Amino acid sequence: MHDLQEERTKMNIDRDQFMEQGFLILRNVIPPDKLESMRAGCETILDRRKAVWAAERGPDDPPGGRHDMDRQPRVFMEEPGLIDEETANVVEDFWVADETLDIASQLLCNPQPNVTKMMMMCNPVRDWPGGTGWHRDIHPTDMAPMDALAADFIENGPRYTQWNVPMYDDSVLWVVPGSHRRRNTERENTEFMKDMAGEYVVSNERLQNAAEGIPVELNAGDGVIYSNFLLHTGSNYTTKKRRTLHGGHAIFGQYPEMGFADSLAPSAREKFESFARRGEEMKDATETALRAVISRDAAGYHAALETLQPGAGPHGRTVLTIYLSKAALHIWALKNPGFDVTEESRLRASSYHEITLNWGPEFADRFTFDESKTLWTRFEPLDAMLQADEEMFEPSFQSGPIRYYFSDLPDGVDVESFIAGWASAG
Repeated sequence: MHDLQEERTKMNIDRDQFMEQGFLILRNVIPPDKLESMRAGCETILDRRKAVWAAERGPDDPPGGRHDMDRQPRVFMEEPGLIDEETANVVEDFWVADETLDIASQLLCNPQPNVTKMMMMCNPVRDWPGGTGWHRDIHPTDMAPMDALAADFIENGPRYTQWNVPMYDDSVLWVVPGSHRRRNTERENTEFMKDMAGEYVVSNERLQNAAEGIPVELNAGDGVIYSNFLLHTGSNYTTKKRRTLHGGHAIFGQYPEMGFADSLAPSAREKFESFARRGEEMKDATETALRAVISRDAAGYHAALETLQPGAGPHGRTVLTIYLSKAALHIWALKNPGFDVTEESRLRASSYHEITLNWGPEFADRFTFDESKTLWTRFEPLDAMLQADEEMFEPSFQSGPIRYYFSDLPDGVDVESFIAGWASAG
């Protein structure tokens, strides 16, 4: 068992710069005196996962399975068998360290950070030039249009912040400063489409020319915290040793698997238990909001939004309402197998994405078939407004062609218009 050491000096954070640029580079997030032990813990975690990958390999896969095939092997630390007393420091000394949570608290829209995914990005066994391509971590099928997300971010700040913290020097990540506050420019879309078509060999010069990107140059133990709406890319994945923590903190959290916490120091385990309790409270608030829609309780709906995100302005409440419309769609898709819905939406309904109020398929069990039908009847007009008549496509989003708008927020998509429409929703 590892005893958590006393809190280090509080790190000064320039929130205004984060809001304007979409990212902050922070030096010595992992202090020098803890770096070697963190490296050792990360290596042990990777060795354990590599053994699983090798055991799971297919008949035609290389000996290392996925580890030997991926351009950026990723380890999810919550998986059973990875965190124990030998490796607990990786969680304790970063993800729930007081200084890490303090940084997230200063940046999030509400100062109640929950750890989301705890991952580690590793180097491949061969070079993969070209990286991932410029993208935002946004999937329009179950999120909101970029214009809505940007307006919400500017008005309220982020619900989620994302980290890269390398154990060894790392300059893989590139970003486009300020791009989280706007949609893609026409020039960016043109250049991104050229990259997708393979018209260019992706190089550092090309990354600069296509989107005015800049490299994020991190020394071992440094960190970059950034908005998932920001245009970013991995540049080149080479065999250079890479052990970079990746994941984030959000105002919403969920923990389907908590076994990893058993080996943590009591104070760290208590933090995860607190996160889990808060997550259940947010699930309840989500149910309360949806039941207010079923019962046509406008005051109850407003109160539930305030519980979900205290102090959110009009743009924030609009995004929450869009997320709730996705929850209604997922619930109805799970309750009604005959519901005509895209395969991608059905896939999203069967998984969870807590930072957008998608609490997973078990959440649908809170509603009867008839309640789910009524709920979808209330939200269906809003969902229709968020779609075009035909499929469309914009590069840099995590989606192929779909009918949902990638960037445009149609007039009339707001909380008050949504509530006013209940009378005609049946």
